[in-house]
Amino acid sequence: MIFSYKIPAWPDFLLIFISMAIFQYFLCKTKENGVLNFLKNVGFPLFSVLVAFDSVGVITPLVNPEDLDQFLMTLDYKILGFYPYIVSQKITFPLLTEIMQISYCVYYLLPFVIGIYLLLKGDEMEFQRALFLLLLCYYLSYIGYLLFPALGPRYYVLDAFYIDLKGVFLAEKINSLLNSLEGIKRDAFPSGHVAVSLLVLYIMWEKNKKLFYIFFIPVILLIISTIYCRYHYFVDVIGGVFLTVVTLFIGRLYYNFWLYKNEISINKRQRRIYVKSSCENRFQEPGN
Repeated sequence: MIFSYKIPAWPDFLLIFISMAIFQYFLCKTKENGVLNFLKNVGFPLFSVLVAFDSVGVITPLVNPEDLDQFLMTLDYKILGFYPYIVSQKITFPLLTEIMQISYCVYYLLPFVIGIYLLLKGDEMEFQRALFLLLLCYYLSYIGYLLFPALGPRYYVLDAFYIDLKGVFLAEKINSLLNSLEGIKRDAFPSGHVAVSLLVLYIMWEKNKKLFYIFFIPVILLIISTIYCRYHYFVDVIGGVFLTVVTLFIGRLYYNFWLYKNEISINKRQRRIYVKSSCENRFQEPGN
């Protein structure tokens, strides 16, 4: 909305977002059943994240056209003294590439794992809290893409890679699929993969230690894979860790405040209903 004057397709975006808001309103107001619960808890949030991600991909070059890849690479060198995504070519071999590329895809599985666990456990309140934190993390990362646009090593320093990342069975197919689905977007900093994965891992630590220990190593490999597979700079990973901390801090404050305000609102409604019911009963008594 702020930069609508820079976006030729702004009316289309506005129509899409208004339609989504109206749909969500009626979705929440409609009497719940199995299908609507699935739409509200899984389908619509997933759809919203995908629409927002694609929208950011279109909007970012128009709003903030100067890519910061060179700046991020400079920070990498100042911190590490080398470029890890380029140096990693020295240890590249097919089996490692296969493991790294599959580990990178664990990110797409993690939110569903924690969501299904909380739903099967029957913990609706914790599911809603986890869903809120995840959506907040996604949307904050998209704001990061708008503020700090960067293509990532796989596009920006393509000529520096003298060894192709070839796997055993799935690595190249996965890479091609992700490239075709995501397209060329300025979505490097901060690393949403790192932020969301660490957030889910933290929720697992709170709710089920077994799940935490099962996914701890895959998440560590996922973080390494963001650099090995040339998707992110090292500072993107640092940014992702910072984003997880910010999400937990802001998310908890806001969510607890919302629960407190909502509880007050519910109590007020219940008191009004009680007072109204008491008055009606009183006036219906004989002699009054």
